[in-house]
Amino acid sequence: MPAVIWMTPNARAARRGRPPAFYSYDGQYTQIVPQRPVPIKPIVTDGGSIIDFQRLRGEVVLINFWATWCVPCVYEMPLLDRLQAKLKGTKATILPIAVDDGNKANVEAFYKKHDLTHLKVIVDPDQQVGYFNAANPGRGIFPLYALPITYVINPNGLIVGYVPGAARWDSPRAMTLISYVASHQI
Repeated sequence: MPAVIWMTPNARAARRGRPPAFYSYDGQYTQIVPQRPVPIKPIVTDGGSIIDFQRLRGEVVLINFWATWCVPCVYEMPLLDRLQAKLKGTKATILPIAVDDGNKANVEAFYKKHDLTHLKVIVDPDQQVGYFNAANPGRGIFPLYALPITYVINPNGLIVGYVPGAARWDSPRAMTLISYVASHQI
């Protein structure tokens, strides 16, 4: 008698080529159509951070926009820190980009206060990467519909989806989503 294989609804969806369900407190993972490529040239923010998407080709990248004053962000950052620890040695990474008006020292103090040890410190105070303002004066790439918001980039360098609001990034469902993005490249 063949073994019965039990698959969760998430695993069944991923097997059928659909993204697995992943929910935040404000929404769900949403695929972007059409998918857009990330910039080829590195971005140097006015906060002194360098974001080079070309160095991340071949990896799944979660680019999370957050702020130290954002209560849902404060909840989510430790979850992202735990996820980054789990992702060590894999082909996936997190880029947490603080959109605070403050400087890198403010974000470093936040990390220390909340014992965040696995995430990079990246600041974008002038909205050169993500933007709130519809006029987009900093020529950002990622519209910020909410804070926090996480964009998902596949290994081919395409922006494939986003999750608005704080999510359980340290959960098995998050790992299923990352695995799905890694294996379903367009």
